[in-house]
Amino acid sequence: MALFFRKIFLVALLPLLLVACGGDWTAGSPDADGALFNRSFRYYYVMDCRYDSFGLYDCSYEEPVSPAYTASLRIDSDGFASLNLDGRNNFYYTERQYGSGHDDDGSYYYFYEDDYELSLYKNGSQLIFWDTRENTATVYLYDLEY
Repeated sequence: MALFFRKIFLVALLPLLLVACGGDWTAGSPDADGALFNRSFRYYYVMDCRYDSFGLYDCSYEEPVSPAYTASLRIDSDGFASLNLDGRNNFYYTERQYGSGHDDDGSYYYFYEDDYELSLYKNGSQLIFWDTRENTATVYLYDLEY
């Protein structure tokens, strides 16, 4: 008999829990709206460098950027990526036009187009524009490196 009343109590409580949770069971999940990655970052410093197969070298001093340079990246569950740079420039990529990688600074997404590449670190620490013709790079930093 006690088991019967527990079942009735749970069945009566279920609608109240559903109302309390709202209509969207997936609220708060990064995958709820189909996004595998959806973040925006601000960068406060910039420096110019040269690079070769060993990495960046001959970099200028970090200079403050005012106002901050912004980057927003969204990668949908179907593989399409949309990248907004500084609130003005929108770029759209298919899965074949970008990839992901990992190095000593962390995990990043990279995008390539003609003679240029862009690396955006998933933690927001750096955004790097690579000019593959000139072997130069412009590095945007969230914080000073030292």
